[in-house]
Amino acid sequence: MTDRPSRPEAPRDVTRAFEGVDSPYWSETRSHVADLVPPTAARVLDVGCNDGTFGAGLMARRAGREVWGIEPHDLDARTAAGRLTGVAHGFYPDALAQVPGSFDCVSFNHVLEHMVDPWQALRVTRERLAPGGVIVGELPNVRHLPFLVDLAVRGRFDYVDSGLLDRTHLRFFTRSSAQDLLGSTGYVVDEFFPVVAMGNARYPRTSRVVARVIGDLSYMAFAFRARPA
Repeated sequence: MTDRPSRPEAPRDVTRAFEGVDSPYWSETRSHVADLVPPTAARVLDVGCNDGTFGAGLMARRAGREVWGIEPHDLDARTAAGRLTGVAHGFYPDALAQVPGSFDCVSFNHVLEHMVDPWQALRVTRERLAPGGVIVGELPNVRHLPFLVDLAVRGRFDYVDSGLLDRTHLRFFTRSSAQDLLGSTGYVVDEFFPVVAMGNARYPRTSRVVARVIGDLSYMAFAFRARPA
């Protein structure tokens, strides 16, 4: 097996940093987010579709459903194109010009925190939603207890390749600021819940107990569904 090529540091042309490089993020079905997609949604746009795993899962849930993707990493975009209805290679929302029509649902799975202006991206998204359309997705929770301990006790704020302190994260959210992001861009939130509790597979009950006691501090992310006001 050959090593995955590393991403260039602080490139002058950001687009080139994604050429010939696989996404560093895991392929995930994210069933809890997929459950938020309305069963009637016939056309879905998956922003940051990675290799198409999430979108392919959505297509399997409804016969005849179209799922389009937008992905900046060219190798993953190529893989996703073999799984989805169509894939635009580029950054959102600029790459919307390559995608036709309106959508019943647009998904943002750990994507908005990578954007310079997620507020503008969500406003643009409203223009491409069909009547009754929704957005779904997941946002990381910067109020996660391990991060706060590292920051307050150890004085550490160390960027890594993926996770809460992904070195490409430009925005950070808590429950309230995530809801403000959606509300301030003209959406009404109808589903919002925490996911990925602390703990591990050996002690799942302990994770649930801890989560009940310390609330949002236990969770790494929030899932949401919202619709234009």
